[in-house]
Amino acid sequence: MYDYTMINTNEGWRELLSQWKREQVSSFAIDFEGEFNLHIYGEHLCLIQIFDGRRYYLVDPLALDMKEVLPFLTDPELEKVMFDSSSDASLIYKSYTAEMKGVYDVALSAGVLGFTGNLHALIEFCGIEIAPVTSKKKNQMANWLVRPIRDQLVSYALSDVEHLFTIQKVLKERIRKEGKEKEERQVQKQGTKVKTVYKPGWAKLNGYRRLSKEQKVYLRHFFTARDDLARQRNLPSYRILDKKVLVVLAKEPEKVESLAKHKDPLLQKKLLDALKAARDDSRRELS
Repeated sequence: MYDYTMINTNEGWRELLSQWKREQVSSFAIDFEGEFNLHIYGEHLCLIQIFDGRRYYLVDPLALDMKEVLPFLTDPELEKVMFDSSSDASLIYKSYTAEMKGVYDVALSAGVLGFTGNLHALIEFCGIEIAPVTSKKKNQMANWLVRPIRDQLVSYALSDVEHLFTIQKVLKERIRKEGKEKEERQVQKQGTKVKTVYKPGWAKLNGYRRLSKEQKVYLRHFFTARDDLARQRNLPSYRILDKKVLVVLAKEPEKVESLAKHKDPLLQKKLLDALKAARDDSRRELS
């Protein structure tokens, strides 16, 4: 287990910021844990792990007012050393319409040296010895909304920030020796920019590109109907109806009555009504 401090009050966060300011700490190894439409509807930031070089902290976004935390994440003068920060930065933007600044992404710097791989492979690439990692996928799929956070998950979360400073130091030295500082600065500048425009969910479904224009209209309406129902019930969309069924319905909308199945009779009725209404809307649009 790591020796860490849980920050779950606005006052505790303000005190931590004051402490860092007194100690002139301006560089932090950080990572996030989130909920991505797995246990409830939508995407949610669930945990922020921070290592300031001496101490570990877990910051609880579910307990804090995030307006207190966002200035830290968006301050370009405060360096945030991260691994593969793109999804984390996207989560912050989509959740709070805020763009992270001051990010140093070790995955981007490692790419300058020809490395591609996950964090634990990068740790080995940098010659850092660690204990074998187990149950990584299980921990990633855990419900990070649950409080208190289990000790196993705390250790998993903090292990992702433990070596980031060492990785940064090793990579910078190797990049210096290979004379690739300019290339690194460029990839860091370009690679940490967050996307502000995203494809709609239906356009990301497997098979979307092969649909006809008319079928894409059906898919958009069916997808939106399922999404609205999932939001109303605060359930992951997949627990309303499998996304593969949506693509089938887009091709064969007459199968709504036979494919709108759910083990909950009340939810099945609502799903059937929603999909029938979506089918009618599609037909009106196409006509």
